[in-house]
Amino acid sequence: MATDVALDIGTSYTRLATLERGILFAEPTVVAINTSNGDVVEVGHEAAAAVVRSPQHVVAFRPLAKGATVDFDVAARLFRSFFDRAGFSRVSRVRVVMGVPAFTTAIERRALRQAALQAGAVEASLVEAPMAAAIGLGLPVHDPVASAVVTLGSGSSEAAVISLGGIVTGRSLRSGGADFDAAIATMLRQRYNVVVAPYVVESLKKDLASALRSTAGELQVIPARTVDRGVPVSVETTANEVNTAVADLVGATVKMVQDALSDAPPDLAQDVLTQGLTLVGGHARLRDLPELLSRETGVDVHLAAEPELVVIRGLVRCLSEMSSLHALFRDADR
Repeated sequence: MATDVALDIGTSYTRLATLERGILFAEPTVVAINTSNGDVVEVGHEAAAAVVRSPQHVVAFRPLAKGATVDFDVAARLFRSFFDRAGFSRVSRVRVVMGVPAFTTAIERRALRQAALQAGAVEASLVEAPMAAAIGLGLPVHDPVASAVVTLGSGSSEAAVISLGGIVTGRSLRSGGADFDAAIATMLRQRYNVVVAPYVVESLKKDLASALRSTAGELQVIPARTVDRGVPVSVETTANEVNTAVADLVGATVKMVQDALSDAPPDLAQDVLTQGLTLVGGHARLRDLPELLSRETGVDVHLAAEPELVVIRGLVRCLSEMSSLHALFRDADR
Protein backbone atom coordinates (compact mmCIF):
# COMPACT_ATOMS: atom_id res chain seq x y z
CA MET A 1 0.00 0.00 0.00
CA ALA A 2 1.29 3.45 -0.91
CA THR A 3 2.25 6.04 1.71
CA ASP A 4 1.08 9.57 0.88
CA VAL A 5 3.48 12.35 1.90
CA ALA A 6 3.20 16.14 1.68
CA LEU A 7 6.38 18.17 1.13
CA ASP A 8 6.58 21.94 1.40
CA ILE A 9 10.03 22.60 -0.02
CA GLY A 10 11.32 26.09 0.59
CA THR A 11 14.61 27.81 -0.04
CA SER A 12 15.27 27.95 3.72
CA TYR A 13 12.99 25.29 5.26
CA THR A 14 11.37 22.04 4.19
CA ARG A 15 8.33 20.63 5.97
CA LEU A 16 7.15 17.02 5.71
CA ALA A 17 3.74 15.73 6.76
CA THR A 18 1.36 12.82 6.32
CA LEU A 19 -2.40 12.68 6.60
CA GLU A 20 -2.26 10.28 9.55
CA ARG A 21 0.65 11.77 11.52
CA GLY A 22 0.41 15.47 10.65
CA ILE A 23 3.55 17.59 10.34
CA LEU A 24 6.50 15.38 11.23
CA PHE A 25 9.25 17.98 11.06
CA ALA A 26 10.40 21.31 9.68
CA GLU A 27 14.09 21.31 8.85
CA PRO A 28 16.45 23.74 7.08
CA THR A 29 16.85 22.91 3.39
CA VAL A 30 20.55 22.21 3.85
CA VAL A 31 22.71 19.18 3.17
CA ALA A 32 26.24 18.73 4.57
CA ILE A 33 28.31 16.64 2.15
CA ASN A 34 31.78 15.19 2.48
CA THR A 35 33.34 16.40 -0.77
CA SER A 36 36.16 13.84 -0.57
CA ASN A 37 33.82 10.88 -1.04
CA GLY A 38 30.41 12.43 -1.84
CA ASP A 39 28.68 11.04 1.25
CA VAL A 40 25.88 12.93 2.98
CA VAL A 41 27.07 13.78 6.49
CA GLU A 42 23.94 15.48 7.87
CA VAL A 43 20.77 17.19 6.71
CA GLY A 44 18.59 19.89 8.20
CA HIS A 45 19.45 21.38 11.58
CA GLU A 46 22.47 19.14 12.04
CA ALA A 47 23.98 20.07 8.66
CA ALA A 48 25.06 23.59 9.62
CA ALA A 49 26.48 22.37 12.93
CA ALA A 50 28.38 19.61 11.13
CA VAL A 51 30.03 22.14 8.82
CA VAL A 52 31.19 24.26 11.78
CA ARG A 53 32.75 21.39 13.70
CA SER A 54 34.04 19.27 10.80
CA PRO A 55 37.05 19.46 8.46
CA GLN A 56 37.04 21.79 5.47
CA HIS A 57 36.02 19.03 3.07
CA VAL A 58 32.56 18.93 4.71
CA VAL A 59 30.52 21.58 2.89
CA ALA A 60 26.94 22.78 3.29
CA PHE A 61 24.79 22.82 0.14
CA ARG A 62 21.41 24.49 -0.36
CA PRO A 63 19.82 22.66 -3.28
CA LEU A 64 17.06 25.26 -3.78
CA ALA A 65 17.35 28.96 -4.48
CA LYS A 66 14.64 31.50 -5.34
CA GLY A 67 12.09 28.70 -5.06
CA ALA A 68 13.72 26.58 -7.78
CA THR A 69 16.01 23.55 -7.80
CA VAL A 70 19.61 24.54 -8.45
CA ASP A 71 21.27 21.20 -7.64
CA PHE A 72 19.25 18.21 -8.76
CA ASP A 73 21.43 15.52 -7.16
CA VAL A 74 21.67 17.25 -3.77
CA ALA A 75 17.90 17.84 -3.78
CA ALA A 76 17.30 14.13 -4.36
CA ARG A 77 19.65 13.22 -1.52
CA LEU A 78 17.94 15.71 0.77
CA PHE A 79 14.54 14.16 0.02
CA ARG A 80 15.91 10.66 0.56
CA SER A 81 17.35 11.66 3.93
CA PHE A 82 14.03 13.19 4.97
CA PHE A 83 12.17 10.05 3.87
CA ASP A 84 14.55 7.93 5.95
CA ARG A 85 14.15 10.20 8.96
CA ALA A 86 10.37 9.89 8.69
CA GLY A 87 10.64 6.09 8.56
CA PHE A 88 9.85 5.59 4.86
CA SER A 89 12.02 2.91 3.26
CA ARG A 90 12.44 2.42 -0.47
CA VAL A 91 9.75 -0.27 -0.33
CA SER A 92 7.22 2.06 1.28
CA ARG A 93 5.86 3.16 -2.11
CA VAL A 94 5.89 6.84 -1.21
CA ARG A 95 3.56 9.10 -3.19
CA VAL A 96 4.57 12.73 -2.81
CA VAL A 97 2.53 15.90 -3.17
CA MET A 98 4.85 18.91 -3.29
CA GLY A 99 4.31 22.64 -3.30
CA VAL A 100 5.91 24.61 -6.12
CA PRO A 101 5.92 28.35 -6.91
CA ALA A 102 3.17 29.11 -9.40
CA PHE A 103 5.38 30.91 -11.90
CA THR A 104 8.33 28.53 -12.15
CA THR A 105 9.24 27.15 -15.56
CA ALA A 106 8.36 23.69 -16.85
CA ILE A 107 12.04 22.74 -16.60
CA GLU A 108 12.19 23.80 -12.94
CA ARG A 109 9.05 21.80 -12.16
CA ARG A 110 10.36 18.75 -13.95
CA ALA A 111 13.63 18.94 -11.98
CA LEU A 112 11.74 18.98 -8.69
CA ARG A 113 9.59 16.00 -9.67
CA GLN A 114 12.59 14.02 -10.89
CA ALA A 115 14.50 14.72 -7.67
CA ALA A 116 11.61 13.23 -5.67
CA LEU A 117 11.43 10.19 -7.96
CA GLN A 118 15.20 9.67 -7.74
CA ALA A 119 14.87 9.82 -3.94
CA GLY A 120 12.57 6.78 -4.10
CA ALA A 121 9.08 8.18 -4.54
CA VAL A 122 6.91 6.12 -6.88
CA GLU A 123 4.79 9.14 -7.79
CA ALA A 124 5.34 12.89 -7.43
CA SER A 125 2.61 15.49 -7.99
CA LEU A 126 2.93 19.25 -7.78
CA VAL A 127 0.52 21.82 -6.37
CA GLU A 128 1.14 25.51 -6.94
CA ALA A 129 1.98 27.16 -3.63
CA PRO A 130 -0.73 29.88 -3.77
CA MET A 131 -3.32 27.18 -4.48
CA ALA A 132 -2.04 25.02 -1.62
CA ALA A 133 -2.13 28.08 0.65
CA ALA A 134 -5.72 28.86 -0.33
CA ILE A 135 -6.71 25.25 0.37
CA GLY A 136 -4.90 25.39 3.71
CA LEU A 137 -6.86 28.54 4.57
CA GLY A 138 -10.13 26.81 3.73
CA LEU A 139 -10.96 29.24 0.92
CA PRO A 140 -13.54 28.21 -1.74
CA VAL A 141 -10.97 27.67 -4.49
CA HIS A 142 -13.38 25.69 -6.74
CA ASP A 143 -16.23 28.20 -6.55
CA PRO A 144 -16.83 30.98 -9.09
CA VAL A 145 -15.62 33.63 -6.63
CA ALA A 146 -12.19 35.14 -6.11
CA SER A 147 -9.78 34.09 -3.37
CA ALA A 148 -6.68 36.27 -3.08
CA VAL A 149 -3.50 34.92 -1.49
CA VAL A 150 0.02 36.30 -1.16
CA THR A 151 2.77 33.77 -0.38
CA LEU A 152 5.92 35.34 1.04
CA GLY A 153 8.75 32.87 1.45
CA SER A 154 12.48 33.06 1.90
CA GLY A 155 13.41 32.80 -1.76
CA SER A 156 10.31 33.84 -3.69
CA SER A 157 7.10 35.83 -3.33
CA GLU A 158 3.82 35.43 -5.20
CA ALA A 159 0.43 37.12 -5.32
CA ALA A 160 -2.46 35.23 -6.91
CA VAL A 161 -6.18 35.60 -7.50
CA ILE A 162 -7.82 32.15 -7.59
CA SER A 163 -11.21 31.09 -8.93
CA LEU A 164 -12.77 27.89 -10.30
CA GLY A 165 -9.81 25.76 -9.27
CA GLY A 166 -7.11 27.80 -10.98
CA ILE A 167 -4.98 30.93 -10.76
CA VAL A 168 -6.71 33.61 -12.82
CA THR A 169 -4.06 36.28 -12.42
CA GLY A 170 -0.88 36.67 -10.45
CA ARG A 171 2.59 38.11 -10.13
CA SER A 172 5.82 36.78 -8.66
CA LEU A 173 9.21 37.95 -7.43
CA ARG A 174 12.38 35.90 -7.23
CA SER A 175 13.06 37.50 -3.87
CA GLY A 176 11.89 37.02 -0.31
CA GLY A 177 12.99 36.98 3.30
CA ALA A 178 16.53 35.86 2.46
CA ASP A 179 16.98 38.94 0.28
CA PHE A 180 15.89 41.15 3.18
CA ASP A 181 18.54 39.44 5.31
CA ALA A 182 21.16 39.97 2.61
CA ALA A 183 20.24 43.66 2.28
CA ILE A 184 20.64 44.20 6.04
CA ALA A 185 23.96 42.33 6.10
CA THR A 186 25.22 44.39 3.15
CA MET A 187 24.25 47.62 4.90
CA LEU A 188 26.21 46.62 8.00
CA ARG A 189 29.26 45.69 5.96
CA GLN A 190 29.24 48.93 3.97
CA ARG A 191 28.41 51.27 6.83
CA TYR A 192 30.37 49.71 9.68
CA ASN A 193 32.85 47.40 7.90
CA VAL A 194 31.60 44.39 9.87
CA VAL A 195 30.10 40.98 9.27
CA VAL A 196 27.52 39.40 11.56
CA ALA A 197 26.04 35.96 12.13
CA PRO A 198 22.78 35.06 10.34
CA TYR A 199 20.87 34.93 13.62
CA VAL A 200 21.88 38.56 14.31
CA VAL A 201 20.52 39.68 10.95
CA GLU A 202 17.30 37.77 11.63
CA SER A 203 17.01 39.53 14.99
CA LEU A 204 17.43 42.95 13.38
CA LYS A 205 14.77 42.15 10.79
CA LYS A 206 12.37 40.94 13.46
CA ASP A 207 12.95 43.72 15.98
CA LEU A 208 13.72 46.81 13.89
CA ALA A 209 12.34 46.32 10.36
CA SER A 210 8.92 47.80 9.65
CA ALA A 211 7.09 48.18 6.35
CA LEU A 212 5.66 51.48 7.66
CA ARG A 213 8.87 52.54 9.47
CA SER A 214 6.92 52.53 12.73
CA THR A 215 10.10 51.50 14.58
CA ALA A 216 11.80 54.86 13.92
CA GLY A 217 13.98 55.85 16.87
CA GLU A 218 14.64 52.30 18.03
CA LEU A 219 18.15 50.84 18.02
CA GLN A 220 19.97 47.64 18.84
CA VAL A 221 23.53 46.81 19.85
CA ILE A 222 24.76 43.70 18.03
CA PRO A 223 27.88 41.50 18.15
CA ALA A 224 30.00 41.57 14.99
CA ARG A 225 33.54 41.26 13.74
CA THR A 226 35.51 43.59 11.52
CA VAL A 227 35.96 42.65 7.88
CA ASP A 228 39.62 43.59 7.61
CA ARG A 229 41.04 42.26 10.90
CA GLY A 230 38.39 39.87 12.19
CA VAL A 231 38.27 41.62 15.56
CA PRO A 232 35.10 41.09 17.65
CA VAL A 233 33.24 44.37 18.15
CA SER A 234 29.84 45.68 19.22
CA VAL A 235 27.90 47.85 16.78
CA GLU A 236 24.91 50.08 17.43
CA THR A 237 22.51 50.11 14.48
CA THR A 238 19.20 51.91 14.17
CA ALA A 239 15.79 51.05 12.81
CA ASN A 240 16.18 53.82 10.23
CA GLU A 241 19.28 52.13 8.82
CA VAL A 242 17.56 48.74 8.68
CA ASN A 243 14.40 50.12 7.07
CA THR A 244 16.38 52.09 4.50
CA ALA A 245 18.26 48.90 3.59
CA VAL A 246 15.05 46.96 2.86
CA ALA A 247 12.95 49.83 1.45
CA ASP A 248 13.35 48.80 -2.20
CA LEU A 249 12.37 45.20 -1.41
CA VAL A 250 9.27 46.35 0.48
CA GLY A 251 8.33 48.55 -2.46
CA ALA A 252 8.76 45.65 -4.91
CA THR A 253 6.47 43.49 -2.78
CA VAL A 254 3.78 46.17 -2.73
CA LYS A 255 3.99 46.61 -6.52
CA MET A 256 3.75 42.84 -7.05
CA VAL A 257 0.46 42.73 -5.13
CA GLN A 258 -0.89 45.85 -6.83
CA ASP A 259 -0.12 44.44 -10.29
CA ALA A 260 -1.74 41.08 -9.51
CA LEU A 261 -4.93 42.74 -8.30
CA SER A 262 -5.07 45.25 -11.16
CA ASP A 263 -5.07 42.40 -13.70
CA ALA A 264 -8.08 40.66 -12.13
CA PRO A 265 -11.36 40.79 -14.11
CA PRO A 266 -13.83 43.32 -12.66
CA ASP A 267 -16.13 40.72 -11.06
CA LEU A 268 -13.23 38.99 -9.34
CA ALA A 269 -11.69 42.31 -8.31
CA GLN A 270 -14.97 43.13 -6.59
CA ASP A 271 -14.84 39.79 -4.76
CA VAL A 272 -11.32 40.60 -3.52
CA LEU A 273 -12.49 44.04 -2.39
CA THR A 274 -15.25 42.32 -0.40
CA GLN A 275 -13.33 39.34 0.94
CA GLY A 276 -9.84 40.82 1.27
CA LEU A 277 -6.57 38.95 0.78
CA THR A 278 -4.44 36.83 3.09
CA LEU A 279 -0.67 36.80 3.62
CA VAL A 280 1.04 33.45 4.23
CA GLY A 281 4.65 32.32 4.53
CA GLY A 282 7.29 33.08 7.14
CA HIS A 283 8.22 36.43 5.59
CA ALA A 284 4.60 37.58 5.95
CA ARG A 285 5.46 38.31 9.59
CA LEU A 286 7.36 41.47 8.57
CA ARG A 287 6.05 44.14 10.90
CA ASP A 288 3.28 46.41 9.52
CA LEU A 289 3.25 44.70 6.12
CA PRO A 290 -0.52 43.96 6.19
CA GLU A 291 -1.23 47.58 7.08
CA LEU A 292 0.99 48.91 4.28
CA LEU A 293 -0.53 46.62 1.66
CA SER A 294 -4.03 47.51 2.78
CA ARG A 295 -3.25 51.21 2.49
CA GLU A 296 -1.67 50.85 -0.97
CA THR A 297 -4.30 48.53 -2.48
CA GLY A 298 -7.51 49.59 -0.78
CA VAL A 299 -8.16 45.95 0.16
CA ASP A 300 -8.41 44.43 3.63
CA VAL A 301 -5.22 42.43 4.21
CA HIS A 302 -5.03 39.70 6.83
CA LEU A 303 -2.04 37.82 8.24
CA ALA A 304 -2.80 34.11 8.45
CA ALA A 305 -2.47 32.33 11.79
CA GLU A 306 0.89 30.49 11.81
CA PRO A 307 1.57 31.74 8.26
CA GLU A 308 4.60 29.52 7.70
CA LEU A 309 2.44 26.38 8.14
CA VAL A 310 -0.43 27.27 5.81
CA VAL A 311 1.05 25.70 2.65
CA ILE A 312 1.95 22.38 4.28
CA ARG A 313 -1.53 22.18 5.81
CA GLY A 314 -3.02 22.77 2.39
CA LEU A 315 -0.86 20.01 0.92
CA VAL A 316 -2.05 17.64 3.66
CA ARG A 317 -5.63 18.46 2.74
CA CYS A 318 -4.73 17.66 -0.86
CA LEU A 319 -3.64 14.19 0.29
CA SER A 320 -7.14 13.53 1.61
CA GLU A 321 -8.76 14.67 -1.62
CA MET A 322 -6.34 13.34 -4.22
CA SER A 323 -9.04 11.71 -6.35
CA SER A 324 -10.99 14.97 -6.69
CA LEU A 325 -7.93 17.16 -7.25
CA HIS A 326 -6.27 15.33 -10.15
CA ALA A 327 -7.05 18.20 -12.52
CA LEU A 328 -5.35 20.60 -10.14
CA PHE A 329 -2.24 18.39 -10.03
CA ARG A 330 -2.14 18.13 -13.81
CA ASP A 331 -2.28 21.92 -14.14
CA ALA A 332 0.64 22.33 -11.75
CA ASP A 333 2.67 19.62 -13.50
CA ARG A 334 2.48 21.39 -16.85
